[in-house]
Amino acid sequence: MSDSKERTYNILVYGIEKKNLSSPVDPIVSRNFSISFEAIDSIRRFNEFDGVILFMGTFESFEWKSGGYESYLQYSCNRDELDKRKKEAKLLTDEGGFLCFLLDDSFIDNENGRDFQGNDLSKYHLNYPSVYRKNFKSRIAHRNIKSDEFREFLKIYGAANSHFESYNKNIDWRVLVEVAGKCSGMIINRNNYFIPTLVPDNRTEVIDEYFNLLVNGLTSSYNKLQILIPEWVKDFEFDEEVGLLEEEREISFRFQELQVRKDLLDQFKSVLVLTGDDLVEKVIQLFVQGFNLTVDGKDELKEDFKLLDGDTEPFCLCEVKGVNKGVKREHINQADSHRERSGYDENFPSILIVNTHIRNARSVQEKDQEISNDQIRHAVNMNVLILRTIDLLGLLHIFLNGDLINNDIEKLLTKNRGWLRVNNKEYDIITSI
Repeated sequence: MSDSKERTYNILVYGIEKKNLSSPVDPIVSRNFSISFEAIDSIRRFNEFDGVILFMGTFESFEWKSGGYESYLQYSCNRDELDKRKKEAKLLTDEGGFLCFLLDDSFIDNENGRDFQGNDLSKYHLNYPSVYRKNFKSRIAHRNIKSDEFREFLKIYGAANSHFESYNKNIDWRVLVEVAGKCSGMIINRNNYFIPTLVPDNRTEVIDEYFNLLVNGLTSSYNKLQILIPEWVKDFEFDEEVGLLEEEREISFRFQELQVRKDLLDQFKSVLVLTGDDLVEKVIQLFVQGFNLTVDGKDELKEDFKLLDGDTEPFCLCEVKGVNKGVKREHINQADSHRERSGYDENFPSILIVNTHIRNARSVQEKDQEISNDQIRHAVNMNVLILRTIDLLGLLHIFLNGDLINNDIEKLLTKNRGWLRVNNKEYDIITSI
């Protein structure tokens, strides 16, 4: 990046179609900047630019639906795109670029036990310790502008839905605008801008004015904040820097380890929503990487997979189903018939793992619906043990907490029949209700 005072910025405006805005075909070009527009699925990377502008909520969607006697919140997150852009955003800021988040709506962080606090790039870049965000009861247009660079933009387009508080002394926090005496726009660490704004009208001249005013403010502000140090200055080193660099590498490595582990736990949870071969694959992954058991996933005789002991001998057959309702008699019969076709007698352990109520469940609580007494009794008669996928996850929870070991898991799956129910970190074998 140039150290010239007349530096020219290459700016990306990303994903404005999410706000029902039409992107200009050609870049907006000024003396000090060029603004390009790309859709959410663009192959262009954030770190190809000097700065990236995007609206909050670009990676998530909320919609209130009516069902039966009550309304419910339907939610979705473009997780793959979000994870990709997180990495690109870090590369961008590491290379001296900036991010600008346009705050045009209230934050939805939690609802009915569901946590959305990290499921958008704007939220992710606000999730510091001792930094808090709250919504106003309604949008407020009156504002106290603290930054001359953004004054012209905020006078026309400024409006706040949320306000922020920081008690974190380890971050650089600069207030840009206040509403009702509360911070509603700020710069964090000199490279993350949070601007409270209206969404502009979808007219070419308005979109042109909106982003011209915004980028004028951004580039002027960013020029003032940056202290460009020539490379030769770095030849002077403090002894402390060696230790700091080593600590930084260790923290970075640990962060990557934590991210990998978190991603794995998220994959385990996917057994609550998948069906078909995808469900079988994730259940196998859960047994292998969660319970540390050996699995034979070959499907030669139609059973979905076998659990193997230390001598690689099968000790249990596993049948996996994904259904939109509850466990049915036919599912239990299929588990029994697969055992027979595999050449085992009726005493050989067989478990039926069912992801129930896939289409209708909108929360963990709605997934936790009981298995009927008729099906439990039939499973007992057929020597089959039923687990819903939510039971399987609950069992893994107990195992990862150290309250069960591998031998306990093997005994639970092979010495019981009926329904292995897990609830509130406790398990029970149900043979009738």
